[in-house]
Amino acid sequence: MEPQIRFIIACPRSGSTLLMRIFVESPVCAVTSRLVLMGKAGSGESFSPDNSILEDPSGHKVFRNAMDSGKQFLVSKEELGNNTHKGECSYDICPHPSTYCMVRPVFLIRDPVRVFDSWKKVGWTDAQSLIDCYHNVFRMLHEAPPDTVLCILYEQLIQEPQTEIERICEHWGVPFSNTMLSFKRSFGSSFIYLNDRERTIYCEEKPLGLFATVEAKSSVERDVPYHGLLSNAEKDHIEKNVGRLYLSCWKDDLLRLRDILAKKSWIGFDLDDTLHDFRRSSGQATTKVLEQIHQKYGIPMDALKEEYAKVLKAKTANAFSDGKTSTDYRRDRFASVLTHFSIPPDHQFMHELLASYETTLTASLELKCGASDLLSSLKTNGKKIIVMTEGPQDAQERAIQALGIKSSIDFLATTNKFACSKTDGLFPQVLKYLGIEPNEMVYIGDNEQRDMEPAMAEGIFAIHFAETKHVALNTTPVRINTLRKLQFILAR
Repeated sequence: MEPQIRFIIACPRSGSTLLMRIFVESPVCAVTSRLVLMGKAGSGESFSPDNSILEDPSGHKVFRNAMDSGKQFLVSKEELGNNTHKGECSYDICPHPSTYCMVRPVFLIRDPVRVFDSWKKVGWTDAQSLIDCYHNVFRMLHEAPPDTVLCILYEQLIQEPQTEIERICEHWGVPFSNTMLSFKRSFGSSFIYLNDRERTIYCEEKPLGLFATVEAKSSVERDVPYHGLLSNAEKDHIEKNVGRLYLSCWKDDLLRLRDILAKKSWIGFDLDDTLHDFRRSSGQATTKVLEQIHQKYGIPMDALKEEYAKVLKAKTANAFSDGKTSTDYRRDRFASVLTHFSIPPDHQFMHELLASYETTLTASLELKCGASDLLSSLKTNGKKIIVMTEGPQDAQERAIQALGIKSSIDFLATTNKFACSKTDGLFPQVLKYLGIEPNEMVYIGDNEQRDMEPAMAEGIFAIHFAETKHVALNTTPVRINTLRKLQFILAR
């Protein structure tokens, strides 16, 4: 009996190799890769897809290998390429409507921001190639005849692997077994290869660390590392071009979240590292100050950074709830560092350090991807915006002014002004002060312990802004990794 052909269609770095590893554990599946993309590689011609596996399966050596092995299914990872200039991102993997019926493709979709972060880690830096890949994948998905395709989100696959693999098995007619989720077979050598070049890539060269995560694990890894290689501008470029396509795959979860947010009259935000990159800006300002101390007194930078980190941790433990100004806090921190190294007080030098910190901090302030447009959209839709944040009141007022978002904010509540931290009662105090019911508000913040937990404890609907995590619209709290995504979720 000839095996049935099944395709996994994906943009590169979307998790398709993980599906290869899962299905090679099935006793009825032979697994291969890139038959259409790489079939004519090395022929000396310009790129063109190789459709021989579709046109004459029994004449294809990989198909015959699967048949000779007694397998019932031949599963092929058919990902697109990463070079749009060669035509690798825009070809038809399923050239005819009948092809969809034949291979019953599973489209594996992953958050494009995370995909491009993974691309850059392996040296692929052309965002347009990524964008073209996504447009092509969604074109094929939308052109497919009804009931011939299945769309799987990578983020849901790693969150609930059994549920999602059972869906794929049902779609393909493959018997599901729990053993498929426990990787026993050696990576690479268990696959069937089109040619020696493909075998070398998977089994020997493993270029650019392409398979590092999936090869090293014996089961589905839920928390794949984020590399942090994208600028805010790069994130925004990708989101504007393909972000809506990705979010559409969340379907009912997207609609449910949109309906919840539409009913909220108050939208609350944390400020630092939610609306803007405070950690980066303050880091630059701190480095500038420590460099001045180093240049004047010759103290090694490593020693200064180590001591400043200790001082910062100790001096910010009360979350700025004791009413001092930002200048007071900064002077206290800098003086503690200088005292540690037995440097006598110098009022003029301290003045220079304080001025340098403020100037550098202000110059480096940058809004997060999509923040400005999100705030504008919220105001257009009649929402009230409150910023609830830790920090000195004066510094946060200057920050929202410098960031250009002051006119969008209806109320700024700081731990400094209300004399309590987020974990010690800021949320109920602000709700009472403004006369807001918890069910009238949604709150977005980046810290689970200081934002999510106290907000949810008051009955506020919370959204975790987690740049290093995977998107999850079906969890409590909901999790996003760009504010542009939130803007798209709100838009009807």
